[in-house]
Amino acid sequence: MIKKDIYENIQNAESMYDQLPFKFIIGNKIFSKEDLADWQYREYKKTAILLNKLFNADLDPNLSYLDLKKSVITFKMAIGQETLSRRLLGQLKLGNLATVVGTKTAFQRRKVSIADIYLNTDIDAQFFIDTFNQMMMANSEENQFYNFKANPNHFYSSGSDTSQTVIEMTGGTRIANKFTLVYGDESGLKTNPNPDFQFESAGTGKNDSGLVIGGVRHLMTSSNGVFHARLQVEFPASMPNYFINQHAIHLLVEFSHWLTDIEMKHHS
Repeated sequence: MIKKDIYENIQNAESMYDQLPFKFIIGNKIFSKEDLADWQYREYKKTAILLNKLFNADLDPNLSYLDLKKSVITFKMAIGQETLSRRLLGQLKLGNLATVVGTKTAFQRRKVSIADIYLNTDIDAQFFIDTFNQMMMANSEENQFYNFKANPNHFYSSGSDTSQTVIEMTGGTRIANKFTLVYGDESGLKTNPNPDFQFESAGTGKNDSGLVIGGVRHLMTSSNGVFHARLQVEFPASMPNYFINQHAIHLLVEFSHWLTDIEMKHHS
């Protein structure tokens, strides 16, 4: 994907995102698009500084939000996620060590990051969940682009028929972590299915050694022209509340962009 196409795709997605009537909630607090943009801008600055350090890149963290977003995503696409993962190896070792210690000291207890998104739309939940699953599980340049664009703290995503391996920075941490979500395996989850939602994407999270470290249970439904996603990520209970809360914002950011991409696919 060439720079011109990346810039054009980002610009088009931002224009669509601005038009969509999202409602974002964490707990009892409503978040605006401006709140999420401010969070992303701070994280894009940090990611630009990291990429400059790892690759001697020449990314300017003082660019405007949209220009910085375009620059960081274009650089990630040019480098590729395999190279990104290799350069992050030192961070991944440290992140895994922290995860193992945190998991073992939690004694199977969990904290859950929860965020809710509502969207008035003519697309039903079936289309959303089917397209979302394809974006997560199918390995393509397009889906790699969607992953990078969804969140400044995304660095790698590789799927199969039943699993997805991810490298990202969780919540407000600045240490990359690697984990694999095994979809359909709910043995490691503490959250329960919710009959108020039509569909779910659920799976146990494991590190490379197979240690269960948490998981996801994302719920989706639609009724009377309103789509509702309840996004849930389970962490070891030893995770500080600050990071649990920051990851809820992380969830709002990435899913609002994925939902925007799905809207664009539907209307293309």
